Amino acid sequence: MQFCLSHPTEGYYMKSANNIFGTQGDFITSPDISQIFGEMIAVWLLSQWEAAGCPPSIRLVELGPGRGTLITDILRVITTISKKLSQPLAVQVHLVETSLFLREIQSRRLSVAPTSVQWHESIDHITPSDDSFTMLVAHEFFDALPVHVFRKTEEGWKEMMVSSRINKFEDANSEQYPRLQHVLSPETTAISNIFGNSSSRFQSLPVGSDLEVSPTSFRLARKVGELLAKRETPTSSSPGGCGLIIDYGRDHAFGSSRRGFKDHDVVDIFYRPGECDLTANVDFAYLKEAMQDLIPVYGPMSQNTFLSQMGFTIRLERLLQSNQGDQAKTDRIFEGAKRLIDPVHMGEEYSVMGISTNEGPIHPFSVYHPQ
Repeated sequence: MQFCLSHPTEGYYMKSANNIFGTQGDFITSPDISQIFGEMIAVWLLSQWEAAGCPPSIRLVELGPGRGTLITDILRVITTISKKLSQPLAVQVHLVETSLFLREIQSRRLSVAPTSVQWHESIDHITPSDDSFTMLVAHEFFDALPVHVFRKTEEGWKEMMVSSRINKFEDANSEQYPRLQHVLSPETTAISNIFGNSSSRFQSLPVGSDLEVSPTSFRLARKVGELLAKRETPTSSSPGGCGLIIDYGRDHAFGSSRRGFKDHDVVDIFYRPGECDLTANVDFAYLKEAMQDLIPVYGPMSQNTFLSQMGFTIRLERLLQSNQGDQAKTDRIFEGAKRLIDPVHMGEEYSVMGISTNEGPIHPFSVYHPQ
């Protein structure tokens, strides 16, 4: 996954020739469907900032900002609130983006933003702040991180590897047949033993189970916890921060969720490497295990529940009322909003996990009771 998505010259996210986002691309994301999505996220982030005592300086961090739509919507809300304060907020924006092609798109979109913007190759390049309240968002970021795939056997965990497919009955030039395939390692390895047993949840899986594990996700989630946690020094106390992780997945591990996207259709993971988006469901419980000793973690809950509890319907009604003279636009707003909370699709496919230094009941996670 990492090679196909992030190769410096041939990676899916690195090539300007790949039409990635939007109706004319391979997939469309929630921020591109409706501005309400970003507005609800901004409202939640600001609620945590307010609970922290309204620090005068904010540092806004996004992991994998895509075309910059989400960060722009969040900034618009923060700027609106800042103008109403007696002392405007000092806001800095930090974007973690490895693709120079996407950085150019983000730069153009944020060129009118009333704040400074810095780009980073990795979250490792962003250090914890002693004075700014850090707000972090990662939307459809962790699902694109590489996974190892293991199968539990009588001998222990064995890794699923990638091999060439050699079959004289298949046309090697045909797009119908992938030229790569999964093969099971004949032996257990150090990697399979370490990561296959890296969570007590994995150890209880029965023989024959497949397991997707993302050590990269665990490491980056750990960095998120370190970035947002409060830090106490002999002379000062940092305000800490908050964050939201929104992605495909649930609060458990998966065995065979990896897939590709091309022209808004799900395709085989080996279909046209470097020309398709690759994704795997996020094990939110694994992310939680990575950071919960550093900072309180909440959820996850479904996107439908999160947006509904945050006042999604009220905001939608106001948008519809303000566009009553344009029926076509009104219809687009309504259909886009409906798509975000549709329990059959995006409303349940995506989960939302909250992270905040403000311990105690955190709305809307405090009113959520998973079945």
